[in-house]
Amino acid sequence: MRWSWGICVALLLVACHAAPSPSPASAPLSTTQPVGVTEPRSRVLSGDVHLPDGFTVPPGETWVFDPDTDTTVTVSANVIVEGTLVMRPASGDIEHALIFEDVDESRFVGGGMDPVETDVGLWVIGDGQLLIEGQEKTSWAYEFDPAWDGDEVVAAPNTPGDYSSFEPVTATPEPNALGYPTELLNLTRNVRIEGTPDGYTHVFIRSNRPQTIRYAALRYVAPTFGDSDQTGRYGLHLHMSGDGTRGSVIEGVVIRDAGNHAFVPHASHGITFRDTIAYDVLNEPYWWDPSEDDDTTNDTNDLVWERAVAAAVDFSGAGNQFRMAGFMLGDGTGLTIRDSVAVGIRGTLGIDRSGFSWPEHAESTWTFENNIAHNNETHGIFVWQNNSRTHLVDGFTAYYNLGAGIRHGAYENSYVYQDLDLLGNESGAIVSLAQGEPGESSDTQTWARIRTDGDVLVIAEHALEGEAPVLFVGCDFSAVIVEDVDGAERSQYDFVDCGLEPDEFDLSDARPDSVFRVQRDDGTAFELTGDGSVRDIEPFYDPEG
Repeated sequence: MRWSWGICVALLLVACHAAPSPSPASAPLSTTQPVGVTEPRSRVLSGDVHLPDGFTVPPGETWVFDPDTDTTVTVSANVIVEGTLVMRPASGDIEHALIFEDVDESRFVGGGMDPVETDVGLWVIGDGQLLIEGQEKTSWAYEFDPAWDGDEVVAAPNTPGDYSSFEPVTATPEPNALGYPTELLNLTRNVRIEGTPDGYTHVFIRSNRPQTIRYAALRYVAPTFGDSDQTGRYGLHLHMSGDGTRGSVIEGVVIRDAGNHAFVPHASHGITFRDTIAYDVLNEPYWWDPSEDDDTTNDTNDLVWERAVAAAVDFSGAGNQFRMAGFMLGDGTGLTIRDSVAVGIRGTLGIDRSGFSWPEHAESTWTFENNIAHNNETHGIFVWQNNSRTHLVDGFTAYYNLGAGIRHGAYENSYVYQDLDLLGNESGAIVSLAQGEPGESSDTQTWARIRTDGDVLVIAEHALEGEAPVLFVGCDFSAVIVEDVDGAERSQYDFVDCGLEPDEFDLSDARPDSVFRVQRDDGTAFELTGDGSVRDIEPFYDPEG
């Protein structure tokens, strides 16, 4: 047996198994009473259990899916957890499932802080706690795990022009022409919480206690209703729990076939999401409600998204179709996203859709390390920021996206990008719309160590003149295309060790007063203006700082 249950629960199970098996129709729950306790404190659900009216786990009680028996609990009304609900199969051969059937999505109203009778789902409130742990397994990888035999495993698209082919696989596919293997996503779990294709459900957590949800699959969740994507009824919604969620771990969880946002840590702090998969979902899978102006009500703090995957994502018809993303990087403090992937983000109607997005309403800085966006019908990264905070993008790969590797706006900011691989993106490696501004820990907006294999940088029009030139250091663009002629202000860009000469600047749509300084790797330098004039200048960049 994989978990230590404690003496009380062990005695509970012994007592339960010693008693005759109850009939699901008449007595689906086994009850034991510890010595000296007059009210039931623990119950075991075992076998096929049908509770059409749902159930409530009262405060102080622990309800346990039988760890040694396949157990499916089917309900048609809310499950409310004020005590503890445990789904921990003893082995990978045992399955636990909580199924919501006959859910009428047309009755959903959304919103609020408390359970709503019409919005049928799993509600965890007060001191409620979920202890859900399925069989631990490799959630996703780049090589097929032999332990996956018999599981549903799909390979993400990774060839040019393919944004939607998630094909079943039983072995490791060959790398693509760029040498990149693709992500293999294991969608099978032996613990499941599901609605049905005709009636989606949801999980809502507003609790004072940390949650453990590991290696479970949530399917047919996050119903679409109304004309907004801010419904409060998402796949897994941790709602305004503040510090109550500190220490929560969401690991190896799959959310699939979702009609709205998948993983939503809304104003709930100290949560780690690791090895999670959002697959075949609508709207931003990783998201929380945006804040307005200086209001911090919706901020989420001390959050980690690590090895998280957003895959096969499209627009529901509610929300901002133009700015949809796999990961919306929202407001808060202590925010981290690393080693995560956006693939198959779809929709040509949304010009600024992307794998990863910093929208204008969210100015918080993130620890952003070694993330990947590929085969999206969008950009790899989209930024629309105007602030002096130093946002560091440390390691990023974007390939085979229909948009740009990075589309960076809006007017002025001080982002720092370093160690970028931007390959085979249809709209160029980078589209630059924002100019430089001195930041908290940087002199200007800086881009360093960029590999594009000869792709292009597009400099678009600017509404504001930069406070400092945008700086590129160590890049391999084949051309810089300047398209700022209709902008209100000129462009100011510096290039160091980028292998650029005057004839590699396309100035056919450039403002004549735009200024581009280039320092070669031998230390010589020149200045080019938008009218094509070139003059030699003294070196302007000291690599020693």
